[in-house]
Amino acid sequence: MNVSLISRVVGELCEELRGGVISKVHEPDEKTLILKVFTRGRQRNLLISTHQYLSRLHITERPFPNPPVPPRFCAFLRSRITNARIGEIRQLPGERIVEIALIKKPSEDGGAGAEPIRMTLIAELTGKSGNIILVNKDNIIMDAKRYFRAPESARTVEPGERLSPLPPHEVVKEEKTEIIPQEGETWNEAVDRYYSGQTDTGELKVEKKRLRQAIKAAEKKAARKVRNLREDRVKAEENRDRQRLGELILANMATIKKGQKEVELDDFYEDPPLKIKITLDPKQDAKGNAEKYFRRGKKAKTTLRMLEERLPEAEGEYEYVENLSCSLEAIVDIVDIPILEEELIEAGILKRPKPEKGRNTKKKGTEKGAAPFRRYVSSEGLTILCGKSGAGNDLLVKKEGRQGDLWFHANNAAGAHVLLKAEGADLSAHKASIIEAASIAAYYSKAKNAAKVDVIYADVKKVKKPRGARPGSVTVGEHKAVMVRPEALAEVKAGSAGGTGSAGDTDSADSIGSTGGTDQR
Repeated sequence: MNVSLISRVVGELCEELRGGVISKVHEPDEKTLILKVFTRGRQRNLLISTHQYLSRLHITERPFPNPPVPPRFCAFLRSRITNARIGEIRQLPGERIVEIALIKKPSEDGGAGAEPIRMTLIAELTGKSGNIILVNKDNIIMDAKRYFRAPESARTVEPGERLSPLPPHEVVKEEKTEIIPQEGETWNEAVDRYYSGQTDTGELKVEKKRLRQAIKAAEKKAARKVRNLREDRVKAEENRDRQRLGELILANMATIKKGQKEVELDDFYEDPPLKIKITLDPKQDAKGNAEKYFRRGKKAKTTLRMLEERLPEAEGEYEYVENLSCSLEAIVDIVDIPILEEELIEAGILKRPKPEKGRNTKKKGTEKGAAPFRRYVSSEGLTILCGKSGAGNDLLVKKEGRQGDLWFHANNAAGAHVLLKAEGADLSAHKASIIEAASIAAYYSKAKNAAKVDVIYADVKKVKKPRGARPGSVTVGEHKAVMVRPEALAEVKAGSAGGTGSAGDTDSADSIGSTGGTDQR
C-alpha cells in the first residue's frame, strides 16, 4: 500500500472502528495479525500484514485460520489489549506508518481512582523492515512482532527500550495505485478484494511449485523403473532360447573338447538344419557349458514371467503420476491444493507434515472440505462433473454415476474423468451436451494444447475399477469416440445459482464414432 492509499483506508477506519472494543486477537501466520473489533453492534476484522511485498492494513471479510496455540506476540497482545477500546487512528504524515491509540480500563486490583491504561499499537507497513509494535503511554516498547538490535539495525526494537523514529529515508515517487473501488465499494472493501486475489495467486504459485517438484521427482523415478524393466525384458528375451543351445551342446558332446572358445553345430530345430556358432567357456567341458546355458534359459523364463506382472504395474504407476501432474496444472484455486496434496500423501509421494506448535497447518479448503470435482451446466441444461484428482475421478464413477450417465476421458492421454448426468434424459438426443462434456475432458488432459483431441465416452456402467488399482485407474468396455477442441464451460461454483455456458459451437466435433473392445485408463 502506498501513502495515499493508506490515507484513504485510515480515513474510513476512523469512522468505522473508533470507539470499538477489541474482543479477540489472532495471528494466522508469521506476517499477519487480525484484530476482532466489536463496534456499532457488529464485529469487524482489522487485518495488519507486514508481508515484504503485500504489507497492508484494512478491514477484511476473508476468513483466516486461528492457530490452536497462539504464537508469542499474539499471546502477549491478548493479555494486554483484549477489551481495550480504540481511540484515534492516525497515519504519520507522508509515512506508511499507522498508529492505533488504545485505552483500557484498569484491572480490579488497581484500586479506586486508578488511571486508564493507555497504549499505542503501531503498524509499520514498510516492506522488508515492516513491524507491529505495542508501546505504552511513555513510548516504551512493551513488545513487538520483530526484534531489532544494534549494531545490526539502525535502531533498537525490543521490550523495555524507548521507540525511536525510523531513520530518515529517501522519498520515492509513488506509483499510481492499481486499486480502484468498484461501484458501491468502500476503499477498505476494494483493498480487501485486491489483496485477497494477490495473496491467493502468490500462495497458489508457491504451493503448485512445491507439489510440482514432488510429482516430477516421482515421475522421474517411475520412468526410470519402466525403462529398467523394459531393458530387463529385452535381455530376458535374448536369453530365453539359451536352453535350446544347451541341448545342441549335449547332442554334440563327443565333438566338443574342454578349452574350446566356440563351436559350430547343426541347429536341428530348424528345417532344414542351419549352421550355428555357439560361444563356449574354455574352462568348462561340454556338460558344464550346457548346464550354463540351461541356467540362463531358465532364469530368462522366470524373469519374463515376473515381468508380465511387474512391467504393467510400473507402466500403470507412471501413467498415474502423469495424471497427478495433469491434475496439478489444472488447479486454479488455492482451495483445491489440499485435495491433491492428500492424494500425494496417500500415494507416498509426499510425507504428511508434522504439526508445528502454535501454528495451524491446515490449508485453505480443508476446514469445510473443497469439492472433489468441478461442476458445469451444459448449453442444454444438463450437469457435467469433472474430477479434480484421482480420488475425485473415483467418486464420479462409484458414487455419482447413475444409469444412463456418460463417462468421458481423453484417449491415450493422462487427464480428468468427466461425467455427463442424464437425470432422466436420453443423452443420445443431446449431442451438444456430449460435445461439451468431451471438450471439458480434452481441456483437462495432457493433450489440452492440441487443436483437436480424441475423446472416448461410454455408459458409466461400462467403466470398472480393477481391484487394488491406483486412484483414477479404470477399465472401459464398449465405448464411442469423438474429436473435439479442448474447451471448458464456465464453472458453477458452490452456492451459486448455476447457469449455462458454452464450450463452443457443436461444430467442434469432427466425428462421432463407435468402437468396441476394452480400454484402460
